[in-house]
Amino acid sequence: MKATIHTICTVILGLFFIYKGIDKIPIKLKAISQEDIIATIVEKNSYEPPVGYKITMNTMRQSGFIRVISFFQILAGVLMIIPKTRLVGLLTLVPIILNIFLMHVFFDNRIEENILTGSILIMNVVLCSYYYKRIQLIILGD
Repeated sequence: MKATIHTICTVILGLFFIYKGIDKIPIKLKAISQEDIIATIVEKNSYEPPVGYKITMNTMRQSGFIRVISFFQILAGVLMIIPKTRLVGLLTLVPIILNIFLMHVFFDNRIEENILTGSILIMNVVLCSYYYKRIQLIILGD
């Protein structure tokens, strides 16, 4: 039963990240109003949320870096669906989702995004813990 629940949750998470990766492929810049830029950056001398977050994301979109992230999200999702590569997919996703979570915590002021990305991060760590002994063998080599 535990293995079935783990499989279902991992496949759902994998499909979610395949979807989110594909969703990032067309470059869609987020609008930043001139008033927001002036009120935040010029007047307050700050890059506080949400202006700083929007600038950061637009920079990642225009530079093409977001496509690299989307490639690895899709790759991790596919690996998570295939039973033999499930652990590799879950471990590939850890730094990706940790980065997404920390970007929302530090650059974004939408609490619902923090809760969503934090929940996905926790789910990923819990799913990785299923392979605790294998991960321990990889790290310690014993």
